Amino acid sequence: MKTIKLNGVDEVIYYKKLDNGLDVYLYNKEDANNNYVTFTTKFGSIYNEFIPINKSKMIKVPNGIAHFLEHKVFAQENDPQPDEFFAKSGALSNAYTTFKNTTYLFSGPSKLKENICFLLDYVQQPYFTDDNVDSEKGIITQEIHMCDDNPQDVMYEHIRKNAFYNNPFKNSIIGTVKDINSITKETLFTCYNTFYHPENMFLVVTGNFDPAEIINSIEENQAKKKFKKIDKITTKEYKEKDTVVKEKEIINSNTEISKVSYNIKISLKNLNISKRKYNIYLFIIFSLLFDESSIFDEEAKKEKIITNTLYINILNCDTHALISLINETNSYDKLLVKIKETLKNINIKEEDLERKKKVLISNEIFSFENLEIINEMIIDNIIFENKIEENMIDILRSLNKEELDEVIDSLDLSNKSVVILKSKN
Repeated sequence: MKTIKLNGVDEVIYYKKLDNGLDVYLYNKEDANNNYVTFTTKFGSIYNEFIPINKSKMIKVPNGIAHFLEHKVFAQENDPQPDEFFAKSGALSNAYTTFKNTTYLFSGPSKLKENICFLLDYVQQPYFTDDNVDSEKGIITQEIHMCDDNPQDVMYEHIRKNAFYNNPFKNSIIGTVKDINSITKETLFTCYNTFYHPENMFLVVTGNFDPAEIINSIEENQAKKKFKKIDKITTKEYKEKDTVVKEKEIINSNTEISKVSYNIKISLKNLNISKRKYNIYLFIIFSLLFDESSIFDEEAKKEKIITNTLYINILNCDTHALISLINETNSYDKLLVKIKETLKNINIKEEDLERKKKVLISNEIFSFENLEIINEMIIDNIIFENKIEENMIDILRSLNKEELDEVIDSLDLSNKSVVILKSKN
């Protein structure tokens, strides 16, 4: 095994690439009383156009198929089902699909080796039939209807649709009813065989264990299975305009208080610094402008425009960053005016930057007290950069006023879109 030393936090992550291509990351915390394990494929909702394994032509699959596949992989042909198996040792299991990955997981205090082997086995033994695929369509259709009735879900869907022309981040992770009804057993196998190969997957184990013992158990499990070598997976690349699709949309909703989202589409082309560092600067800028300690927050609450602090969401969409400033208020016109005024002349003081840096460094250090956060950090590193960032503390310490001002000066805030869910009351 190799050791990845995380500078500045005195922590080590063990890494090994198995013969079949599976990447394994192990983080051992000797005083932990639990374990948190994830098995991830780099297949999420945005990868709906690709060249299947052993084929030469690009195909398009229905939106929502990665999420559908998650449901079918999690449900096994024979008992025990994952929930039942893990519960026997006091563990909890789950699975989730994002824009860029699908992850299967469990957390529990005991029988780590047995649970890891079961996790590997059930994910690597899919069972799809015409009947069980058709029966799943009804379940996911109900899930879609529930999302359609949830104002928050409706808002997030419209935020992305109104921002993007071609970038597949515009599409729902779960898909539409029409998408779901067009999914077949054959299409599921095509996606599974292409994206669920060990070469495109990684296992992350965080907890209290002997790394050598755990890696040996994983290697023994994988050595019993045969996987054909595959070439690098080719997915479609998209060209995306910097402008937004729709500048404003008002939707009548069943929400008691109107919801508003002010969204800014920022191009990530031609950056003079790394995308990681650029995204950190974006977070610092918008949190200092709008978080609970900001002048904006104090004034907006005093003027009774808002009662709660704005929620700030920054979505990395590969070609662009989508920044959303979200709140509940029936005074949404006043809120929008105040947001625009705040963004007209952005000036961040050096002492505010230094204060935020200290918070970020402290958060980075204390994140190693939480196994789930560490595991998710490793997943994000691999999904977005295909490597573990060893110098995160140094990156945070290197943030400076000169670079910050350059980022501020380069910001084009003109590509904006407003989504309002108007209360019917």
